Amino acid sequence: MKQNDQLVRRAASTTGLLLIILLIAFTVCNYSSLTLSPPQYIDVSGEATASHGTSARSSTRASNAGGRGGGGAACDVARGEWVPDPAAPYYTNATCPLIDSRQDCMKYGKPGLESILRWRWQPHGCDLPRFDAAAFLRLVRGKSIAFVGDSVARNHMQSLMCILSKVEFPTEIEAKECIHCTRKYHYREHNFTVCVFWAPFLVRWNLTRAGALQFMDPHNVFLDEADPEWTRGVAGYDYVVLNGAKWFTRPAMLYEGSRLVGCNDCGSLDLNAAAPPPPNYAVRASFRTALRALREHPGFRGTVIVRTVAPPHYENGKWYDGGNCLRTRPMRSNETGLPETEAAFHAAQVEEFRAAASAAAAGRFLLMDVSEMMQMRGDGHPGQYGHWQHEKVGFGIDCVHWCLPGPVDAWSELLLHLLSG
Repeated sequence: MKQNDQLVRRAASTTGLLLIILLIAFTVCNYSSLTLSPPQYIDVSGEATASHGTSARSSTRASNAGGRGGGGAACDVARGEWVPDPAAPYYTNATCPLIDSRQDCMKYGKPGLESILRWRWQPHGCDLPRFDAAAFLRLVRGKSIAFVGDSVARNHMQSLMCILSKVEFPTEIEAKECIHCTRKYHYREHNFTVCVFWAPFLVRWNLTRAGALQFMDPHNVFLDEADPEWTRGVAGYDYVVLNGAKWFTRPAMLYEGSRLVGCNDCGSLDLNAAAPPPPNYAVRASFRTALRALREHPGFRGTVIVRTVAPPHYENGKWYDGGNCLRTRPMRSNETGLPETEAAFHAAQVEEFRAAASAAAAGRFLLMDVSEMMQMRGDGHPGQYGHWQHEKVGFGIDCVHWCLPGPVDAWSELLLHLLSG
């Protein structure tokens, strides 16, 4: 009898221990160790809120010859809605030291960040899988990727590196203190190289006068000459992610064949130039030049990913006269649309992509269409929370770049989707 009692007590003890272990495991899986508290969701009644684990799975193969980034009628990854995701974000500023301070919205206390971060992109009719850092690094082992473009290209690269940091941190090659310059990183365990080439116009440019300020004064922009900053170094890369648009809204003297063809927002500097060309003229010409340079480059045999314009979200003014981005939730697809200028940029980029893809081998040019999905995320910019409030900085209200972590992390999901084919 005593022996039976001991067996019962032992079984009860073991059962209790197992229950405790299961409870701990459940807690770890369901509650992040990050600094975010449980999300407070806004009312999304009527929205398509299927989670990433339960939505119908359809083919999401990206087209290399056009469309809007998706292949086949079943799924277009460029069209969808932002849906609640309690598992987000992939990282925080406590787990990733690679965040540019000016996009560190956690550090500077951006209001509403709890709900801003707790969303993921859900295409209509299919599922875009969550980013698997280990799978991505296996896919790119022994390879290299270059981001070519403006500071949003750097924003994208840093987002990718932060998500990958769950598996491996990179080492910077020839570490530099500069921000607006070419930077290169290496993942030793996977022999994977990441680089960002600073090429804000994609084509060759310089300042119109000595001592001018890079972000304020007019530029000379040579629309038919690819920027040597990246063409000199792109040989041998396996992937190139190409972007650029927002710098063409700045004052610029536009040249083709060494002839002045127009001046964008130049005021008295317009001199004898013809009437200003439409805003999309320079974007179209620069993409045509850059895509041709990649297609014809003797040392580049890789894949080109064209990322479309990610719209800024200034309301009630511009970046220099009081405009701001104070939204705290994503918009629905039927609540917003691309502004006229960004819609023209987008059309130019997509059309030039299609022309380049039709002239190249199948699969060599891919489209990452992020314009509509990012138009819905006016809540995802740093705004005035890219610095301490008492600090005076030149770009004080930033509604162009994206918080890290933030909506821009979805671009890595799209990138893995594209490279997986």
